[in-house]
Formats: sequence, C-alpha cells, structure tokens
Amino acid sequence: MSLTKKQSGFTLIEIMITLIIVSIGLLGMASLQMNSLRSNQGAYLRSQASMLSYDMADRMRANSARAIAGDYNGFDTDGTVPADPGCMSSATGCSAAQQANTDMFEWASRVNGTGAGIALLPGAQGTITRGAGNLFTILIDWTETGDTTNATANTTFSLNFGL
Repeated sequence: MSLTKKQSGFTLIEIMITLIIVSIGLLGMASLQMNSLRSNQGAYLRSQASMLSYDMADRMRANSARAIAGDYNGFDTDGTVPADPGCMSSATGCSAAQQANTDMFEWASRVNGTGAGIALLPGAQGTITRGAGNLFTILIDWTETGDTTNATANTTFSLNFGL
C-alpha cells in the first residue's frame, strides 16, 4: 500500500502574499520610472540653458566690436528689451549697433518665450554681465520641479567667456 499525498493547489494565503509582493515590486518600478522621467526633464532643461547661453555668446563673438563697446553690458531679459530694428530682412542689412539690438531682442524672445519664440525653460530669466578684461558672464535662471517633494526650485546655468 503506497501512501501518496495529493496536492490540490495553492492556498488562499499563499496567493495573497504573492500578490502583495508583486504589487510592492510594481510600485517600486513605478517610482523608479518617475524619478527617471524627472531626471531626464532636468537634463533637458540644463541642455536648453546651455544652448541658449552659447547662442548668445556666439552672437557676441560675431559682433565683438559692439560687445567690447558695451552694447550687451547689463542686459536682462526681464528688463527693457530693445525693439527689433527690422534690419535683418532689408537689402542693406544691419549695422553693428542694430545687430546688437537684434541679438538681444531675439535672445530675450527665446529665453522668455515671447512673440514667435518658444519658451524653452519655465520661468526663465537671462542676464549678461561684463567683468574686468572683457570677461562676460551669461546667467540663465529657471524654475525646476524638485525630485521628491514636487517643490519648485530655481536653477542657474552660468557661462563665462572672454572676447
């Protein structure tokens, strides 16, 4: 006579414990995905700030005579932005001073997201300051959502270059 045990399946408690373990794992994966998305968004915003800063630095290098003359000094995108002189489409082109105004107008439009510009950074503000020896600093501040608390914090990108 052989004694064989017949297994009839899992008990309800084993199934409940398995569901709890699987749901905790899925919640952990969702949390990792959210942190990944937040980190990617922060990296995107930093790369946009870098692009905007280098754009203005290249504009100033191309018009270095007016940059050294002081046309770009103390410029703030939240302050008074020069009007577009409209010389880019004219047959004669822009003078160096008009080009400086065009550069500041277009840069402020991109940083602020005004006119035809697209707001690349939320709540952004750009400034240009001049130090000793024609050393310029371009600062871009923007608002970024925090990692765990969803609080907002100001983030700054700074670019120093000389002419």
